[in-house]
Amino acid sequence: MKKVGFSLLSSIVIGLIIWAASVIISFSYSEWSFLIGLAISIVIYFFNSSGGALSKAATFEASESSWKIQKNDEMKIDVGAVFYGSLLYTIFSLVLMIIKYF
Repeated sequence: MKKVGFSLLSSIVIGLIIWAASVIISFSYSEWSFLIGLAISIVIYFFNSSGGALSKAATFEASESSWKIQKNDEMKIDVGAVFYGSLLYTIFSLVLMIIKYF
């Protein structure tokens, strides 16, 4: 239950940050909120995974310096409540965008 509450809180915080940025930078919140939420979700997903392209490149760089090549073929994803909050925000903004344009 604690994770659900933290996910809701993080989605509200993401929404408030994007809204504040739309006021400061002067862009349409309703048009860009879905794309920004999608980008945030993708970035959080890729930076919280191990065994993906980013971590394979970092492992290869580190193993070159010590002459030991490490192989890790499985991809492990450890996402938390912030990822679920950004996903919730993305879905909510998609629904609002669909309602607005149709």
